[in-house]
Amino acid sequence: MTLANAVASPRDACRRFAAAISRGRLDVAVACLTRDACLVTPDGTAVHGREAIAGVLAQLIDARAEVSIELAAVLAAGDVALAHEHWQISSGSPGAELVRSTRPTLVLRRVESQWKLAVAAPWGWGE
Repeated sequence: MTLANAVASPRDACRRFAAAISRGRLDVAVACLTRDACLVTPDGTAVHGREAIAGVLAQLIDARAEVSIELAAVLAAGDVALAHEHWQISSGSPGAELVRSTRPTLVLRRVESQWKLAVAAPWGWGE
């Protein structure tokens, strides 16, 4: 799936978000979010709205983060979906690379036939 493809399923939306971060495409990553989205940072801070979230995502991209989805489970009900995944996030320069496994929780909402992330907790939440 290319980054330009339509996002027809919740699983596609999750893959597109991860791929956008890995490819350094902040514009595409932000477009994967609903306007009133919430992102939970590693320290548990809830960041609201695309503009504020863009700042957090820019830090990931600046750190050369690459996200691979190792396992995904998605449950959809109407225009809402819950995704629980296992990600491998690597960042940094070769030789000084940091690799971290995370268990993201993602809530998606269908907006005008496109699936978008409404709540993203890439480092988990409530644990």
